[in-house]
Amino acid sequence: MHGANSSDNFRRVLGRVNRQDFVGRVPELERTLAQASPKSNGRGLLLLMKPATGVSELLRQTYDQLFNQRTDVIPVYFAFTRQDTSAVHAAIEFLSSFLQQYIAFRRNEPALCDAALTLQDLLVLAPSADLLWIEQLVQLYERVRSSNDKKELVRLCLSAPQRVPPHLGRSFVMLDGAELAEDLNGDVVLGTEILRVFGRSKQSFVLAGLRRQILEAAHNAKCNFELLDLLRLEELTFDEANSLVDHVARRQQVPTSREVRDLLVQQFGSSPFFISAFLQAAREKNTALISYLDCERLYADELLGGHLNHHFQALLEEIAPELENRLMLIKLLWEGSATEEKTASVDSWRKRLHLSTDECEDVLHQLHIHELVNWNGATIDVTTGSQTWKDFLKVSYRLSVLNEPRALVVADTIGDALKRAPHTMSRHYKRLAQLGLREVALQFDCQRVPEVLFDYASFAKKFKGVSDAEVLAGLESESVRLKLPQTIHVASCLSFNRDLRQVCEEQKCVVVHTFDDGIYSDAQEVIWLIARIDSKLEVEVGLAEVWQERLAELARAHGFGRHRIWLVSNEGFSDDASHYLEARNAFCSSERQLALLIDQLAMTPTSRPTAIEASDEFLIVLPMGEDNELLAASTVEHIARRLTFPPAAINQIKTAIVEACINASEHSFSPDRKIYQRFRLESDRLVVTISSRGILPTNVGSGKASTTNNEDDDATEERRGWGLKLIRTLMDEVEFERVDEGTSLRMTKYVRNGSV
Repeated sequence: MHGANSSDNFRRVLGRVNRQDFVGRVPELERTLAQASPKSNGRGLLLLMKPATGVSELLRQTYDQLFNQRTDVIPVYFAFTRQDTSAVHAAIEFLSSFLQQYIAFRRNEPALCDAALTLQDLLVLAPSADLLWIEQLVQLYERVRSSNDKKELVRLCLSAPQRVPPHLGRSFVMLDGAELAEDLNGDVVLGTEILRVFGRSKQSFVLAGLRRQILEAAHNAKCNFELLDLLRLEELTFDEANSLVDHVARRQQVPTSREVRDLLVQQFGSSPFFISAFLQAAREKNTALISYLDCERLYADELLGGHLNHHFQALLEEIAPELENRLMLIKLLWEGSATEEKTASVDSWRKRLHLSTDECEDVLHQLHIHELVNWNGATIDVTTGSQTWKDFLKVSYRLSVLNEPRALVVADTIGDALKRAPHTMSRHYKRLAQLGLREVALQFDCQRVPEVLFDYASFAKKFKGVSDAEVLAGLESESVRLKLPQTIHVASCLSFNRDLRQVCEEQKCVVVHTFDDGIYSDAQEVIWLIARIDSKLEVEVGLAEVWQERLAELARAHGFGRHRIWLVSNEGFSDDASHYLEARNAFCSSERQLALLIDQLAMTPTSRPTAIEASDEFLIVLPMGEDNELLAASTVEHIARRLTFPPAAINQIKTAIVEACINASEHSFSPDRKIYQRFRLESDRLVVTISSRGILPTNVGSGKASTTNNEDDDATEERRGWGLKLIRTLMDEVEFERVDEGTSLRMTKYVRNGSV
């Protein structure tokens, strides 16, 4: 049964588009196909779909690929529909579809999959090798059906794929629209029963449906999640969605412009379902989509009576079958989303809908499953849902509740959409031009980067008006380095405080949970709060103060102990704003610094501490002065010999230690007058850290020069610079690093096979 799967002999069986026209879900297609391989070892795959993201074509394409491969894997695709009247009816339809697709595969006749066939027809068409077991299955089915045991009948129908003799092949069942199966009338909860039957079958399968519903059903069925894989189907990326618009428009023969294609992606939130339905409507109405006006006229038609209207009306009719309740539900949903009140109480909804507690909870459960609201038990958040859903609510409210003239609603809908379109695209193009804070923060992994990238005042003093090449060269010579933490989670600030929607967009303010050095302890946990401020000029101190306090309040409200605030603006910050933020231990950067940081992150390896034995790390504390640096030099000589450094290299290390200790003694503001030295042996290097409270050499730190101007100070400054230059020539890596109470000097020397 093995055969080639080239483009020449590939046949479209259940797929609604040709294989080359299937775009946007290629990784998911490969993942679903992999589930059918023997390596999956009978595991189930729960395909968790965000509403309107589209999954049916993905499963149909998977079916066609498996059908054409002609291996021992027998694909079976079944979609639950709103036409299924009960769990028993749906189970019987599944049995019929399974046998029909099985026989089509065994006979290698794709046309049989769509033929109108009875069970008796299938017995006639069954290959001789399959006739016996199929006859037995049909007889058993007729016997159980006549017994009127509905639960037994459902289980028999669902278990039919398990009855295929092993030597004839392995069934791979893909079930689509699981959220519809869960709510079918009858004595059997079909969604839960499906998971029980297939979860215990030891055969690989896929169950696709709305993410909230499937996970709930899996828990209700007491599934063993160790035997289940999860694949989350999120929105398409902009490029994927744009490619989808191109392919669907070409297939539907709908003329479009680039501007309209971009608008469709943004207006429908990259939803494959909405995009495909809209372009299908354009074809049916013979409408070209060249301008925004073309697009929004059709959009208004669709909201009031086309595919989009039908989609949402069907959902509401399922959720609230009674017209009176449905109209009140529309009123509650629209009024809730249009006001500043973000949540409503369940009790108030129950009273206004005139429903019992159970009936009200059933309505809320359905709205929650379809992500039209967020329901947490006591309150309802009605601000969720797509823009298309909100537009539908608005027109439905005006037509059905307020009884406004249809012509007025149509005109206002077109006008509102047209006024919104340029702003929608402006925000989109602006996002494309900007670097995402979320993406930047996710790259934090204990890298050491120039601290000047987080200090706009210092950066402007050194690099303002300097070419990119000169800036890059300057950053390479920067000694003061900031060690970034390791990021474990990034979320929008709006997830913590929805009031921030009034002052910033979702992607422009993030909360980043991190750990210093990648060490997972309370002491090392630091929460970064990062915001991008829109400003055409340098941010003044007033605006900086507002944002600093806004994020500080967010940290206080959520109990973020150690936290770090970082503000980014287009053109940086005024001197007063920079000094204000520096006094509060906050960072500030321009967009140029942010872009340079991204380049640095791409080039800088992580520097998480390697696991070493306690015996390979030494800490020595010496009083300043009295030639105690010679004691440090003597100590490091003994330590360096453990790594077989040659004598010349050991002398270089000793000289660097002496210079570093002198530097620390001369320029520290330490009240205890002590130098802390840490020596760490690694497999190929010796790392020495010299620190003291308050060390901040003026020629490498913040850039602030001494205010005195006598000859002694000039000589001291010259001596500092000479000492640091010498250290850099003696050691392989030299970095200054900010610490809580000052600055530490970190020096590294590598072992080079006996050479210096």
